Amino acid sequence: METILKKGNVSAAVIKIANRCIKMKLPNGKVVDILPEVFQEISKWIQNEDYAPEGGGYVLGYEHKGTNNISLEFVTHPQPLDIRSRINFCLRDPLHKQLLLKARTRKSFYMGVWHTHPQTVPYPSTKDLEDWNDTLIKDKTASDYVFFLIAGREGTRIWVGDFKTKHITEIFECEKDGDLYKKT
Repeated sequence: METILKKGNVSAAVIKIANRCIKMKLPNGKVVDILPEVFQEISKWIQNEDYAPEGGGYVLGYEHKGTNNISLEFVTHPQPLDIRSRINFCLRDPLHKQLLLKARTRKSFYMGVWHTHPQTVPYPSTKDLEDWNDTLIKDKTASDYVFFLIAGREGTRIWVGDFKTKHITEIFECEKDGDLYKKT
């Protein structure tokens, strides 16, 4: 469920964590399905306590060959050698890479990264934006996009980086009619 929250004069649409697949519209008109397992794992690391450090990991999924729609199906979670503080998360544990290799046997691939923020409505920091732009230059995923998820206390916001244009765009939930998504 997408909810509009405000921070000062800025509004943001956040995805409430739910036990269901969420469909989001990509800049190319295709759809990304984010499976419930993604949000269920991320919800375990939400910074609801004043002392809780940021959490994060890789996002795994695949692009459908026939439709070019994308499914995000799993995320890795913080590991012992990752660097974590109240306002920082850095993937350092080699176990994340091992989990990526293992996921390939299930035809699930690196699609991006996620992390938490201690904010009600998450906003990317300057460091986040620098990292994301660097990712567009150095990384490759199993699609034309790389996904960046930030989970705050009240919900999650999602951006995609386009490898062709090098633009980063926030994406939003597809239009619904009641409980059903409208056909795109």
